[in-house]
Amino acid sequence: MIRDTSGQDVVLKSTPAWKRPRNLQLGAAAIAVATFLAWGASSWWRTSSVDGTVSLSQVNIAQVERGDLIRDLVVQGRVVAANSPTLFSPAQGIVKFAVKAGDTVQAGQLLAEVDSPELDSELAQQRALLTKLDVELQRQKIQAKRQQLENRQRADLAKVTLIAAQRERKRAELSMEKQIISQLDFEKASDDLARAQLEYDQAEQNAALEQEALAFETQTLELQLSQQKLQVEELERKVKELRITSPVDGTVGSLAVTQRSAVARNAPLITVVDLSSFELEAAVPENYADDLGLAMAVEINLGGRKLPGEITAISPEVIDNQVQARVRFTDQQPENLRQNLRLTARILLENRSDVILVRRGGFLDQSGGRYAWKLNGEGEAVRVPIQIGALGLNQVEIVSGLQEGDQIIISADEVLERAQLVALKD
Repeated sequence: MIRDTSGQDVVLKSTPAWKRPRNLQLGAAAIAVATFLAWGASSWWRTSSVDGTVSLSQVNIAQVERGDLIRDLVVQGRVVAANSPTLFSPAQGIVKFAVKAGDTVQAGQLLAEVDSPELDSELAQQRALLTKLDVELQRQKIQAKRQQLENRQRADLAKVTLIAAQRERKRAELSMEKQIISQLDFEKASDDLARAQLEYDQAEQNAALEQEALAFETQTLELQLSQQKLQVEELERKVKELRITSPVDGTVGSLAVTQRSAVARNAPLITVVDLSSFELEAAVPENYADDLGLAMAVEINLGGRKLPGEITAISPEVIDNQVQARVRFTDQQPENLRQNLRLTARILLENRSDVILVRRGGFLDQSGGRYAWKLNGEGEAVRVPIQIGALGLNQVEIVSGLQEGDQIIISADEVLERAQLVALKD
């Protein structure tokens, strides 16, 4: 029997098309192409919506934090003498200086003297009038004593006459009882007694009235004398003030007039600077004038040292867009201070606690504090509206628009000026 090839044949099962190697390779390639196209489309869409690209090396990024914000202001100032009195001429005359500008003087030392003939003459006249009134007062007192003595003498005489009339009346009564005298003589004795009594009463009253009048005249002269003494004392004070002395220990600052000049009354003559008391005169921009207040804390920078101070006076007027404020040292005044020395001062306007804040940067000026560019975590920065509060020296308060932990671009860049969304690259 002849064998055929049926024993060599093997029946094979058909393989699905998706399991075929060639088809698998083609499918994998198609998926890769589709993924690439999708990524490219997404990148193209995002690139087309970005307004610009900013390099991270060209911008500064800061994180929004929560903390305390000290609102302060740094100003420039100069050291001035807290006590620098200007002395004036007390009267019209010729001034003669005993010192010159720059001299060191002590309190009570003679600085200048004003020669005033008019004031000296007036003082001499008033002294003479005072002497005249004093003499008149003494004469009035003597006259009052003499007049009182005369009045007392008249009253005493009237009393003697009264006593004699009383005795005569008593004798008349005894004689009348014995029928020694007539009724006419008795009545005459009674009339004499009545007349003597009346004269005595009038003498007493006249003496009392005369004494009151003399006392009144004496008191009038005493008042005139007292008034004249006050006028003389006032003129003596003015003459004494012609010798101008230093009110403090210090240095002669300047002479307002030259030696032997004729000066009017109340004309400035000399300025004395008290070197033991200095203050800082700081120039504050006028837009901060409403924020200033008396006793406000100030930190003064003197050669790297931080010295405490406080505001003692604020000028009510604005000059060259600035307000002048006086600052005194609250602790012991430092040594080696010189007038007109330039210093920097930091005025502590306000202290806000537990607020949202971020470091200051150029974005405030670029956006006017209305916008910030926040990083969104996808290598981009988007512009968001914000509202700022208090401005500190290094930080700014964020009222709304940002949250704690956000990161923003705090520097200024031309690309950010009109951009809504920017891409960040290394």
